[in-house]
Amino acid sequence: MQQAERRVAVSLPVRRTQPERVVAHLGPTNSGKTYAALKELAEKRSGVYAGPLRMLAQEAHRRLGEWIGPEHVGLVTGEERLNEHAPVICSTVEMAPQAGELLVLDEVQWADDTERGSAWTRLLLAGEYREILLLGALDALPLVERAFPNHELKVFERKLPLEFVGERTLRSLTRGTVVVAFSRRAVLALAGEVNRLHPGRVAVLYGAMPLSSRREEMERFVSGAADVCVATDVLGHGVNLPCETLLFAETTKFDGEARRDLLPWELAQIAGRAGRFGLVERGHVGVLAGLGWGSANAALVESALEPHVPLPGGHLGYRVVDEARIRPQLSELGVENPMQLDAALVAWHRVALREWAFESWLAVESLQPLRLRLDAVQRRLAERGRRLSLADTWKLVNAPVDEDGLALLATFALAITGDRVARPQLSFLLDPTRLRGASLEDAEQAGREASILRWFALQYPGVAGVTIERAAALEEAAAARVVARLRVEVESPTIGRCRSCGRSCAPWFPLCDRCAGVTSRA
Repeated sequence: MQQAERRVAVSLPVRRTQPERVVAHLGPTNSGKTYAALKELAEKRSGVYAGPLRMLAQEAHRRLGEWIGPEHVGLVTGEERLNEHAPVICSTVEMAPQAGELLVLDEVQWADDTERGSAWTRLLLAGEYREILLLGALDALPLVERAFPNHELKVFERKLPLEFVGERTLRSLTRGTVVVAFSRRAVLALAGEVNRLHPGRVAVLYGAMPLSSRREEMERFVSGAADVCVATDVLGHGVNLPCETLLFAETTKFDGEARRDLLPWELAQIAGRAGRFGLVERGHVGVLAGLGWGSANAALVESALEPHVPLPGGHLGYRVVDEARIRPQLSELGVENPMQLDAALVAWHRVALREWAFESWLAVESLQPLRLRLDAVQRRLAERGRRLSLADTWKLVNAPVDEDGLALLATFALAITGDRVARPQLSFLLDPTRLRGASLEDAEQAGREASILRWFALQYPGVAGVTIERAAALEEAAAARVVARLRVEVESPTIGRCRSCGRSCAPWFPLCDRCAGVTSRA
């Protein structure tokens, strides 16, 4: 370990030329800060919008294309390239160019994200832009002050105030209402209950849905084709879905380790979607009561509507974001062989913690996701007796893949080496006809696979027969199948209904309390 530590070099990215102007657009959801920044980008007609999600980059691309013409705007994400040499580029933060005229860096508070924050940090520290606009919550003001002490601050206020409306029941849901729960199963069960009262007029949103499916459901709600939308906290992560009333069906969520109360900033971020500017005078926020299997703490929601944490300059927020995360570049690890990577990552982490112990605004990003991907790739290569170059291994280790995509990532590694087992596996995955009888979960999984396949097709065009066209066709087929199966699940629910008597029950149990009691006695 000491030898690995001696090889690593811990350094911070540094810009050669300081920006002439840095402006922070900080404020809550629905305050117009993003609109103002995009308008400035449209006026400059040269620069970059960088956001945390593919959907946000696509939305900025669409809006800017309407304002200045689609021929002047490009889209660059891990999964797509469109007019990528245009003077204005909309991208995810990881794919943003390191230099340009004007940088609009959205959701700057994500610099403190434990797994992706370094992408923001590198732009904050080293982005060679003449002007920089930083967008985000007021909570990020301490971070902005540390990164750019001489910044200009523009505080944006909500266009519509939020009003707490207390408890509402299923029967009292009005048109333009969004109901929020915190798991896929809870959302599907709740959508089935709402559909009883609003047949065929319920939209559904959750993170596992392909982007096209989300857009279709959002459009149904925004256009009025759906009266009510049932959603997870995907609403708090860039889905711009304004509504008249937002109700919490739950105020607890499982965070991967335990079920806990939502934090005030999490509640506020979601609640901020309430209010349709120009259509209503204020946004209404409350809780859904009488559900039986779910409960929401009304006092918790009401208290979260007002910021209470002191920030610099007398401002109030919901938390203090004053750190930015950093992670290593391959050049810093001092390795020549892919087999040295894991030890080098561990060594870099140890050295970085010591090196930046007194850098009060820098923290080390979690390297566990990198190590999990590395392990999956190297184990599969070893099974087949294959070797991959250091550069290719590092590229795969940094792929946008969650834990459920590790097997596919390992297949990519084999494909790059030319292993014969990879092509038929990938050919099967790319075949849209496999979705003809697919369940909702299988279609969702195919959508996730299509997104990863798109990334691979851009990195390694044509390898093992994977092309962007085939991956896009699979993504489209998966999205269509998800929408079709959603309609069936919402109108004839299997989740949240007792398998014995058909009554409503908790979505995580197959039987209601009554039937479960009968079964246990029998």
